[in-house]
Amino acid sequence: MKINNLMRHVWIAVLCCAACLPVHAQSATDGAIGGTVEDITSMTVPNATITIRSNTTNAEQTTTSDAAGFFRLVHLPASTYTVRISAAGFQTYESKEVIVQVGLLTELSPKLAVGSNTTVIEVTSEAPALNTVSPDFANVIPQRILQDLPVSNYRWSAYAALTPGVIVDSSGFGLLSFRGQSTLMNNVTIDGADDNQAYFSEERGRTRAGYSTAKSSIQEFQVNTSNYSTEFGRAAGGVVNSVTKSGGNQFHGDLYFFDRDANWGASNPFAKISSVNSAGQVVSTNVKPTDKRKQYGGAISGPIWKDKIFFFFAGDRFDHNFPAVAVAVQPINLYTLPDTVLPAGKVCNGTGAAAPSAIDAAACTLQTRLNRPTYTVAAQNYIDGVSGLNTMLGTVPRTGTQTIFFPKIDWQVNARNHASFEFNRCVGPRPQAFRRASPAPTASAASATTMSVSRS
Repeated sequence: MKINNLMRHVWIAVLCCAACLPVHAQSATDGAIGGTVEDITSMTVPNATITIRSNTTNAEQTTTSDAAGFFRLVHLPASTYTVRISAAGFQTYESKEVIVQVGLLTELSPKLAVGSNTTVIEVTSEAPALNTVSPDFANVIPQRILQDLPVSNYRWSAYAALTPGVIVDSSGFGLLSFRGQSTLMNNVTIDGADDNQAYFSEERGRTRAGYSTAKSSIQEFQVNTSNYSTEFGRAAGGVVNSVTKSGGNQFHGDLYFFDRDANWGASNPFAKISSVNSAGQVVSTNVKPTDKRKQYGGAISGPIWKDKIFFFFAGDRFDHNFPAVAVAVQPINLYTLPDTVLPAGKVCNGTGAAAPSAIDAAACTLQTRLNRPTYTVAAQNYIDGVSGLNTMLGTVPRTGTQTIFFPKIDWQVNARNHASFEFNRCVGPRPQAFRRASPAPTASAASATTMSVSRS
């Protein structure tokens, strides 16, 4: 028995070690650089030395082109790189601003001129405008858009809707439909980790949390609408694949504050609420529901050990004040009060010309069920009931707050091995903060309190 337990532990250790071995495939959390080295006559150059250095951490990787001049380096974090290519009998090629984006291959077409390799030819590079190397349909939302585009929250759907073929569903919850597919067939990841709410098979948050990731923590994210690779998986609709920021050799930081208040916006002429005035008449008045959102936070990053260990920390706070508005489903019938005396010629349960109006018939029904001797008592009970219901209609306090902390440590172990350690904590006590697509009656301010805590 002891031998069996020992062997079991040995096999577990072997499997764990095997899982930690490097895999030479392109990942959904980083990018790659590749291409074919040629001379100015478009003849391939084999055995050229390609060195790729990160402009952020100085991490370097080196490879050589094959017999056909082809090369590729994978598992590169989204950032800018300097690519240097040299070969015997050719001038050195150097590009200092090669942009690598998440989930994509940045293709280079270096042309080496004949000459001494001590002569360096510098070129400028940027992200390609068209994807010519893979069949997938993907759109990368870069840092510039994430910083400058004003949105009411920081959910993926607010930005992914910029991608062709992606629409926001009409339910009011902000879920996305890719190519007309169901909103429940998508897959959302953060640094390769699952960010889906398993019970409803949808993005986390929805009717409760405004968002689950701090604004300053996202480097960029990729929206895959179709033909995406198998490493994304688990989706018949679309895939939203995001990566977080990392520290570098220089210290960086940012602060932000966003304030959105419904009082600053225009009124909706169709937003009306019915009430009863002192004369017993039903009147409709325009209403502008309160909706105040305040979002503030920041981030700081830098080196712990230059060229080796780096830190990143982001914090975010979101305060939301949006009272619920409880209204009657059919206010005209609700507030049409019965007379204490039936109109002439009308009797309870009468037919034809003697049939009472709908509202008086309801009072007659109430009289019968209460077994009261007079119609006046039934009518008064109806009036009292409407008055009691009015105390539960109108605005009901509803607020939501959430705080996010995101620490991250990056360790450049060596030229080909990189380790990241991160922890995302989102705490959001939200009394009465369940959002609905349309208004619904709420009994009182003492509704159930819900608390949502997520960790990823």
